[in-house]
Amino acid sequence: VDGACGSLFLQWVKLALGRAVKVYLSNPIFLALLPLALGAFIGYYLGNSRINGVKRRHSTTLLGWTFQIYEWACLQLNIFKKCKPLNLFDDDRDERTRYELHAMETKRESGIALECVPRHVAVIMDGNRRYGKEKYGSATRGHWDGGKKVIEFWKWCNDEGIHTLTVYAFSTENWNRDAEEVSALMSIFCQYCDEIREEAIKDGLRVRVLTTDGERIPKDARENIERLEEETKHCTNFTLNVCFSYGGRNEIVNACKNIAMDVQAGKMNVDEIGEAAVQNKMLTSHCCDPDIIIRTSGEERLSNFLLWQAAYSEFFFLEKQWPELEKGDLLDVIRTFANGRKRRFGK
Repeated sequence: VDGACGSLFLQWVKLALGRAVKVYLSNPIFLALLPLALGAFIGYYLGNSRINGVKRRHSTTLLGWTFQIYEWACLQLNIFKKCKPLNLFDDDRDERTRYELHAMETKRESGIALECVPRHVAVIMDGNRRYGKEKYGSATRGHWDGGKKVIEFWKWCNDEGIHTLTVYAFSTENWNRDAEEVSALMSIFCQYCDEIREEAIKDGLRVRVLTTDGERIPKDARENIERLEEETKHCTNFTLNVCFSYGGRNEIVNACKNIAMDVQAGKMNVDEIGEAAVQNKMLTSHCCDPDIIIRTSGEERLSNFLLWQAAYSEFFFLEKQWPELEKGDLLDVIRTFANGRKRRFGK
């Protein structure tokens, strides 16, 4: 409860500050008063310091701090002027997204025999930022549309007889992005957890969040993850794996550490270590390896995604940005996989 209250308080503070900035920028009187007020304050303090014999170094230090604060404020205001700030908690947009997802009707369209349909599809959801910048002038808004596309995509997969979908939502390398963008991504993730949970329960879909570095995930996001997994664990129609704070190399390292601990504890012998032992320690041990890995936005690399599991996956690189994807794109991939790809597994 305390964590949820703290998260709501921070959201309220962000909203209040955003509104205050909007009011300030819309009023020319306020725009003129801020530098005048700062100038009056600095003049008063410097004059009072000389009268009372305060050491000059103290006034100089305060003056430096004041100018630094003023410079930072001007920079932020300049950013607000040039960019329309994104309201992450737009009630109208959220309600519209919710309505569109509830009203979404899909059906099986590929025409491919079920035994030829891939069992497991994995997706590197690339291009959200570029899409947001091009369409809205806001990279963060692209992430919002990308979240909606995840729900649409799993419904398409489910209709076509695919059993498992794994999506690369947030990599361990993504923590190195700008702090403001990371914060926005965490907020969007928490916001979408409610939509995902509701749609997942309706579709009989189990959600599993795969992470190799869970300690870096903020408390409110961890709580949403726990609730999402707990309330969908009874579902059996479909599995959605969400790779969040995930890295393929870290996953392999962690699996090796777990095996080493088992050997040290006497639970297994060194001679028993093989591919099967490593596979059982992977985060995807509950499902088969992906038959298909799709990457959007025209990039052609794995980016530390499912390195162990991708050994015999078929790769499809699509030019479209992730939020632009349509069901026809998935149908093309399924048909090409079934009719045009021959998987020999080294034979």
